[in-house]
Amino acid sequence: MSRIESREAALELVQAIEPFDTIEERDQAATVAWIQNGEEIFRIQKPDIPPKHLVAYFVVVDRIQMKLILVDHIKAQRWLPTGGHVDIDEHPTSTVSRETREELN
Repeated sequence: MSRIESREAALELVQAIEPFDTIEERDQAATVAWIQNGEEIFRIQKPDIPPKHLVAYFVVVDRIQMKLILVDHIKAQRWLPTGGHVDIDEHPTSTVSRETREELN
C-alpha cells in the first residue's frame, strides 16, 4: 500500500464514524481537515517526529462482565486502550492486527 493509499484509507475510516455528539463531530471535522491538508501524518522518526501523527487504538470489551482492557503505557504514564503508531504505507486496520499480536499476544 502506498503512502497516498494509506492516507486515503485513514480518511475513509474517520469519515465513516458516526459522531456521538457535537464534540465528537467537531473533533472528526478537525481530523479530516488534518488528514486532507497534506501534512505528514505518519511517524517518520521515533519517538515523535512529527509530533502529531496517526495512531490506531482499539478497545477489547468483555460484554458479559462489562469490562474492557487498558494497558499501562509506561512512556505516556497513562492507562490507554491497546494500539499504536500507523506505519508508513500501512492500512490502519492492519495496524490494529499488528498491535493486537504485539500487545496482547
